Parts: sequence; structure tokens; C-alpha cells
Amino acid sequence: MRLAALVLALIATLLVPAPAQAAPADGHGPLLPPEIARTLHHSPQTTFHTATAVDYPAELRELTRVLDNYTAADDATVHAGMVMLYYGHGDAAFVPAVQAYPEVLRALHRFVVWHTDFFGTDRAYLTQNATRELGRFLRHGVLQPTVRPLLADLAARGDVVGRLAPMWVGVAEMVDWYDKANCGRYGTCDFRAKIDRRVLTVRYTCSTTLKIRAQQMTATELRQTCASLAGQDAVFHRVVRDPGPVAGDRNTSLEVVVFNTAGDYRTYAGVLFDIDTNNGGMYLEGDPAANQARFIAHEADWLPTFAIWNLNHEYTHYLDGRFDMYGDFTENMRTPTVWWIEGFAEYLSYTYRGEVYGDAIAEAKNQTYALSALFDTTYDHDTKRVYNWGYLAVRYLAERHPADVQAVLADYRAGDWAGARDHLTRVIGTRYDSDWYGWLSSL
Repeated sequence: MRLAALVLALIATLLVPAPAQAAPADGHGPLLPPEIARTLHHSPQTTFHTATAVDYPAELRELTRVLDNYTAADDATVHAGMVMLYYGHGDAAFVPAVQAYPEVLRALHRFVVWHTDFFGTDRAYLTQNATRELGRFLRHGVLQPTVRPLLADLAARGDVVGRLAPMWVGVAEMVDWYDKANCGRYGTCDFRAKIDRRVLTVRYTCSTTLKIRAQQMTATELRQTCASLAGQDAVFHRVVRDPGPVAGDRNTSLEVVVFNTAGDYRTYAGVLFDIDTNNGGMYLEGDPAANQARFIAHEADWLPTFAIWNLNHEYTHYLDGRFDMYGDFTENMRTPTVWWIEGFAEYLSYTYRGEVYGDAIAEAKNQTYALSALFDTTYDHDTKRVYNWGYLAVRYLAERHPADVQAVLADYRAGDWAGARDHLTRVIGTRYDSDWYGWLSSL
């Protein structure tokens, strides 16, 4: 493609999410980070600046040519073209160029129809992105007469379940954002209810405090999951020695939502629960005084035996939020608490399951961080620091200085973030750093 799109192609490599932490590589991810893709419709003036102005008439013709003559060598070029379309909506010159050359819209439709065999493969991101980028043009009234029949045709070819579900769900979500009043044209008006009814078909009650909604789990797998979580309760309370739920927490029960595969999780979880799916699962506490606590997960379909990926890690978040951390997630982030939140979830998960955390042990040999530095960890840091080093920090304090853990947790439970921060940075400070390095060497 032309220079501007080549620049975008380079930038695009930064926008394809990496695989979830500790999960196997699974080909390509979605076009853009879900937190961007899911909020763009709220910011119609979003702009994107490149090193050079984009010649949209020429770029749209070139993209059409590439889509109509696609070969496997064109993956990066198609991807760059989708990025150009995504960001073009914020450029005043973009829509008039598309209006003058609507063939690009039909080319997006043809590309998806001609390559539906990509769904279910590592090239699915190409057709999935083309579906969504076609749908995004519904935001412009002047283009709706052209776009509507193309999207309705894609919806008619797919279904809420099956190999083409990502295409159908992609159409449904774009319609929901940009043409909801006309959802009947596409047959997608009740798409969230359809997903819940036809995908999450399993309902199982473990206890008064734990329920499971699942796509596909056997009776044995359900009982195994319930037993795993029930057994973790006692281990958690033994480690943190809590006096009971924190003040104001009414999250007396947890719903565990389990999709059958990582692909199903990416297809359905975002639209059902409005979450980022570029991860290995997500715990949603929300307002602990009002809502249903929920862990959205998927089976580890790459493993030879049944397992719910990050099950015990995420369950720790639920227990930690109920018994250790005052308020909601936003409240918890008033000071740097990630070292504990993620580090403890990793520590308890591995300790409870009796598994060696090989990645963290390998990191320990590098002696990358002082203990005192890890108290400043945030989610802006890389996954090794957040998870591997968070685990090491919590494990060290739990094994060598449990009284400090209790002091910090007492403040966390009271919502005294400044008090906990003072204990970490002044009372502990750097005085354990020398012993910490020796302990790392001993692992």
C-alpha cells in the first residue's frame, strides 16, 4: 500500500494484543485493544495522527484492490488497511472519500464472504476485523443505505453459535452501537439474550455462595470445580487471618461464568459483560454493596485434561476483595496495591494447588527488583513484574515477615491506604532488601 498505510502497518504491530499472561500463543488477537474498540463509539471525534496526511481516495482504492485479490502474503497489508479505516472516522476527509468511493464497503463484504473459512483459524482476525470495520460505517447516516444490506447479509450467513459466531456477534454489536433502532433488519435485536440462552446453557449451584454458568461442562467437571473453590476458602482464611468481611461488603455470593474455549471467551464475553477479553479471565467486583460478584473465565482448551484457566487466581480476587480490601476496585487503587492484589492471587493459587511457579522461580534468579521497589508496582508495569515478582514479594513477606502482612492488611481492611503505604515505604522501606536478595538466591 502507499506510504501512509505503511506507516500505519508499523504502528499496527503495537496494537495487536499479546497473548494473555502465561497462556499459550494462539495466533493473532483482535485488531485493536478491546478497551479502545469498545469505547470508540462513545468518542466520535477520536483522531489519529500519522507522520503524513492520508490520501484517502488513493488508499481506499488500493485497499479494495488488495481485498479483492488477497493472498496469504497480504496479511500485514490488510491489517494496516483495517487500522486506517478504524482511525479514519476521526478525520474530516475520510467519510467524504468513502462516500465518493463506496466500492470499498462492498469490498469489505466480499472479503468476509469469500474467506469465511478463516473463522476458526489463526487468520480469523482478518475477517473478524473486516466485519467490524464494515459495521463501524453505520455511524454515518450518509453511508447507512449502502452498509445496511451488506451487514444484514453477513448476519444471515452466520449464527449466534458455530464457526461463524464471531462474524454474527461482530455485526450484532456494531448494530447495537450504531443502528440499534433498526436491529430488526439484521435479526440481532435480542442478541445478548440469545447468547445467554444458546451459549451459556449450563446452570449449576455449588452452594449458597457459589454458582456456575457455563457453556459446556460435565457433571464431574462441575463437582470438581465446586470442590476446588470450596477447599480454597479454608486455605485463604488461614493465610490472611481475617476477622470477617470488610465493612460494607455484601458480595455474599460469586457467579463463575465459564466459556468452553479461549476463542469463545473472546467472541462472547466482551459483548455480554462489557469487558476486555485480551486476558486469561476477569473478576468483576463492581460495587461490593450492591451487585453480583462475577468471575468470567474459559476452559484451558490447550491442556490435555479439564481445567478452568486462572480459576484459583481469580477466586482469590473474590475472597481478597471481600475479606481484605475495603471498597471497590477504584478505591483499592488509591495507592499502589497491585503488588498485593496480583501477587497474593498468584501466591495463594500456586500454594493451594501445590504447584511450583516455575516462571517466578526463574525470574528470582535474575534478582531484577529490590523488594522496596515492588511496593510501587502498578498495572502499567509488564506482566513479569506484576505477576511473577508480585508473587515473590508476597511469598517472601508471608514466609519471613508475616507480622508485616497482618499490619498492612489491617490498614487495607479499614481503607487506610495511606497507613498501609506508610508501613510499606517507611516502616519496611529498604531494610529487608539485603535479606530479600539472599532469599531469592535460595529458591
